[in-house]
Amino acid sequence: MHRLGLFILFVVLLAPPARAQNLIAEYQALLGPADHYNSAGLRLEDFGAILQQDRANYHRFGRRDDLDGWDPVFGDPRQRALIPQIWRIAPGSEYIPGSVVAGGTSYVSVRVFGYGTVAEFIIVQEGAG
Repeated sequence: MHRLGLFILFVVLLAPPARAQNLIAEYQALLGPADHYNSAGLRLEDFGAILQQDRANYHRFGRRDDLDGWDPVFGDPRQRALIPQIWRIAPGSEYIPGSVVAGGTSYVSVRVFGYGTVAEFIIVQEGAG
């Protein structure tokens, strides 16, 4: 039993410390008609894909809605490609994805959490304004 205790202590001491994700960016966006279509002109049927297209329109294509805000993360195409898998909806804003996918326009606030400029997850909620 003594050896097992030493082994556990050794493993614990070598384990890297857990890191909490930090708020690395926050932006506002108007998810408007241009964000509902991909670069090939095909209608997007997934909320995450619409969020991703909004950032592609902002950073890559320069097609910005007046209410779209800048972010320091999604100018990188690799980070932008993560959006459909990492978005979450904030409590109280559950209606937004369905409304947007149905063709509606929605003003949202997006908070990006991760490390440095690497996004781990994003929280989407109704934007103020």
